[in-house]
Amino acid sequence: MSANIVFISFYTPKSLGVKYLENALTANGYEVTSIFFKGFNSVRPKEVTEAEIELLVNLLKEKDPLAIGLSVTSSMYLDQVHKVNERLRKECKAPVIWGGVYPTLFPEKCVDYADFVIRNEGENAIVALADVLKAGGDDFSAVQNLLYRKDGEIVQTELAQLITELDKFGVPTIGGDNKYVIENDALVQGDPGLTSFSYETSCSRGCPFACTYCSVTALRKASQGCGKWVRFRQIDDVIAELKAAKAKMKKLKFIRFWDEIFCDDLDWVKEFVEKYKEIGLPFEIWGHPLRIDEQTVPLLKQAGLYKVVMGIQSGSPYIRREIFKRPEKQEQILAAGKVLTKYKVPQVIYDLMLRHPFETAETMKETYALCKTLEKPFSLQMHGLNFLPGTDIVDKAIQMGLVSPEEMERLMYGSMQELYDRHWKADNQDEAINYYYKLTFLTQFPLFKGALEKLEQDPTCARNQKKLDKLYARAGRMARLRHLYKRGMLVLKGTF
Repeated sequence: MSANIVFISFYTPKSLGVKYLENALTANGYEVTSIFFKGFNSVRPKEVTEAEIELLVNLLKEKDPLAIGLSVTSSMYLDQVHKVNERLRKECKAPVIWGGVYPTLFPEKCVDYADFVIRNEGENAIVALADVLKAGGDDFSAVQNLLYRKDGEIVQTELAQLITELDKFGVPTIGGDNKYVIENDALVQGDPGLTSFSYETSCSRGCPFACTYCSVTALRKASQGCGKWVRFRQIDDVIAELKAAKAKMKKLKFIRFWDEIFCDDLDWVKEFVEKYKEIGLPFEIWGHPLRIDEQTVPLLKQAGLYKVVMGIQSGSPYIRREIFKRPEKQEQILAAGKVLTKYKVPQVIYDLMLRHPFETAETMKETYALCKTLEKPFSLQMHGLNFLPGTDIVDKAIQMGLVSPEEMERLMYGSMQELYDRHWKADNQDEAINYYYKLTFLTQFPLFKGALEKLEQDPTCARNQKKLDKLYARAGRMARLRHLYKRGMLVLKGTF
């Protein structure tokens, strides 16, 4: 019987999860084929075409796999996963396995479409499941983290303890002829990451915070009783991975660390900074107002930190505390910004989640007031709120009467394009909210300081509204040019 496992990663051409599963399987004697199905575009995502499904099915028939694994990390493209899954079940004889964030949170829904669902971390589970399938067995009760049907009934095996030794399965595989990309009605063999300017990885698993809108919080609840949630890799392992990336990726210019919150443990950071000298590339991280301090920031800056994306989400203390369950206060946000400015982190980006059903003109005005006082220079990343299935904020919106259960289903499970449109083009029709939203966007440009002081005086004035619309459009063009310039300087000259 074939010892080949095929993974399909949707809209994530640099899927870390799939690469870790590949390592686990190859270490146990299995062959792995990874298919990166469709590229990532959060503004104009492209739906799966019939030609692309045909290419996928033909490749799978050629590989004749022992099993087919679908990596379903987000509900944002669930409609496209269903479309592909339907064809696979009709035309491929291998059992279909679903794993990732969505299957972990909703395994009973997913088992209606898949033969097996893997919950939580999958490295050990995928190997154990493959062993039973390869042996031709039909008793899967000893495979932890598994859900499947037997005699029409759903069977759930016990949940395994979370992996504490994150280095156990080595580093994600880079390159190899076992990787394929299907995009734009074409099939291309090879690792798409090899031609990228950036390499993306993570030094940890888990997040210490419990924001109501975040799927990581829901995953933490799903893993309750399974051991320590926040875990860090050994730095030597991280450096070995980055060395391999430098050796194989000839265009590599910078590193992106996708940790939910980059580690702020001083001893860990000191060791990281010392050993990262061997890499010597600029890197970016995600930060948190309560984890930005005077000790770690200058060390990271010295090592090559060029960009920090820090979530504020709202300038309203009420929205942050009561709706999002974020504990930081206004003064702590401002203090974190001052640290980043003091140590001259080249790019500071504040992430804001605005114009959602909980928003009012007053809370939007508070966000504007906060952004006016942030230390410059900074950029703003402003977007709407997506109600992700399984998150606490879903129930909160229904309980507060802001969204009906029926409307919430549409908000959570609309088409892929609808969900991404809602993320970037929030449809709040309140004129006052939109007015202060546009004022907030302008705060990142010192050029508009004088105009802001005049425009904020009377949001109801039609003349002010027209003037603001023109400035907002101009600021949008400036933001795009700034992004292109900074990206170009980083790629072409290594400066930022």
